[in-house]
Amino acid sequence: MTERRQIWEMIKPSYAKGKWLYSVSVILTILVSIALVFEPVVYGRMVDIVINALADNNTSTLFQDIALLLVAWIGIFLFNTIVGMIARFLSWTATNIASEHFATKITRGLLTWSQQRFGNIPGGKLIRTFDETWRAIHHLPGTVMNDMLPTTFSFIAVLVVGFVINWQLTLVSLSLFPVSVGMGWYAWKKAKPKQKKVFDGWTGLSKHIGETVNNITTIQNYAQEKQREQGLDKKMKVVIKDQLYLNIFWAIFHSIGSSLNLIGRLIVFVFGVYLVSNGTITLGVLITFLGLISFLLSPVQYVIANDLPQLSQLWTAFGAMKKLQDVQDDVVEKEDAIVLKNVIGDIELRNVHFNYRDQEKATLRGVDLRIPDGSSCALVGPSGAGKTTLVKLINRAVDVTKGEVILDGKDIKDYTLESLRSNIGVVSQDTLLFHDTVMNNVRFVKPNATRDEVMTACKRAEAHTFINGLPKKYLSIVGERGVKLSGGERQRIALARIFLADPPVLVLDESTSALDSETEHKLQETLRKVMKGRTTILIAHRLSTIYLADQIVVMKDGKISDRGTHSELMKKGGLYDRLWNLQAGGYIK
Repeated sequence: MTERRQIWEMIKPSYAKGKWLYSVSVILTILVSIALVFEPVVYGRMVDIVINALADNNTSTLFQDIALLLVAWIGIFLFNTIVGMIARFLSWTATNIASEHFATKITRGLLTWSQQRFGNIPGGKLIRTFDETWRAIHHLPGTVMNDMLPTTFSFIAVLVVGFVINWQLTLVSLSLFPVSVGMGWYAWKKAKPKQKKVFDGWTGLSKHIGETVNNITTIQNYAQEKQREQGLDKKMKVVIKDQLYLNIFWAIFHSIGSSLNLIGRLIVFVFGVYLVSNGTITLGVLITFLGLISFLLSPVQYVIANDLPQLSQLWTAFGAMKKLQDVQDDVVEKEDAIVLKNVIGDIELRNVHFNYRDQEKATLRGVDLRIPDGSSCALVGPSGAGKTTLVKLINRAVDVTKGEVILDGKDIKDYTLESLRSNIGVVSQDTLLFHDTVMNNVRFVKPNATRDEVMTACKRAEAHTFINGLPKKYLSIVGERGVKLSGGERQRIALARIFLADPPVLVLDESTSALDSETEHKLQETLRKVMKGRTTILIAHRLSTIYLADQIVVMKDGKISDRGTHSELMKKGGLYDRLWNLQAGGYIK
């Protein structure tokens, strides 16, 4: 299947949602296009009536004849205005339906992408591609139905009317048509790669701006504002330069096209005067043809010069989105996946291996681990040992390269992603919040939660006091990614979400790393109560937070090097004993 065919298959379902509206709009547009051609015929006929009446010195019925033609012209005008308006309204309505469907479809697709897949695509590029594709969906029908379709049928109608009136003048009118079409086609082919270069340039610029916004704290902390500004300026100059060259290219083409149009009119005028002088045609017929030629050269040139480049740009946008969609995802839901219900929480990893696409060395190698339901398991080890990757496998943020992850006797791949993830609560070290109120950020995991439920969850997470100290308390806006809150405050909001959601399985990945010792101590008792009877996996560099776990798993270089309770591991010596003895104030030296 060709690329164009693949792109059409991607967008066709959205346009199909408004197919009946589009169908009626197309019919009405065709009728308007044909009716427009008869305006020059009416003008020419008026001229002939006036000239003949004056020549015969018989003006008694002149005004009556002119009045009839005026009525015909007004009828054509009203028909074109009213029917054209209805056609555009139907087209716009159908396009809005298509745009809504496409945006929903793409968003739904994006939400199923794995975290690893998102990590391989710059956010700015993704947003730019989505925005350009949505615009393309909106503009494509207008380009086709408002320009290309009317031009095509007007052209056909002109040929029919022209040959009926005078075939010789019609052929002369078409003399420059092949030149105009050939020039337009050549220009379109030449401009196509230029158009893609400009599109890629603007996409790269959006990527740069997106990275700057997302990393503004780091940029300012290292005083790299000037460097980012220079990078933006450099990229901007390249994009503007390419855009300028493209604009100059089309400006030259338009100038040549206008010249051809003028030359075509002159040729028709000169030859028409010759035919008038020898009595072959009347002056009215010449005026009719001078009007008809505007439907031959100018619209066709416009379609080639404007609509084909526009289509090229739209297709480039569609192609960019298609490439993103064609990237094979690591996490795919099975068609016959079942809904996970009545979770017990028994977890088992069997000979699990995992490595990221861009890394040759495996992150996890032959991991076998059983976490009985209702028990707690702490993962300990140096950075890079594979602890966070292991917990990501449990809610299918990533999928195993080899082996199985079993939950309640079934491979987690047998469950729907939504039901699996809704039963596993995750609190990570890097807590990101939405640019919304505290209330809505906590309520995010349970949209129908009452205010009292949210406040209770926040109290359990030791967040209620600091929230009440905010200007608008629970209605305070936390800023983009929660920038208005400290790291510890963001973590407490994340913990409040977990208390509100009350999932049967908990994953706490450095969930209290940003808390001060006093707040962490207060939370310990609450967390112990929450963990009781609930399958819980903990990761922490502060070993003081996990030594009471039912099972402590020591990881090193992607493997399990040891396991047992705190006392058992301390008796063995080894890595855990060394890590514990290296602690100073709860942190690894």
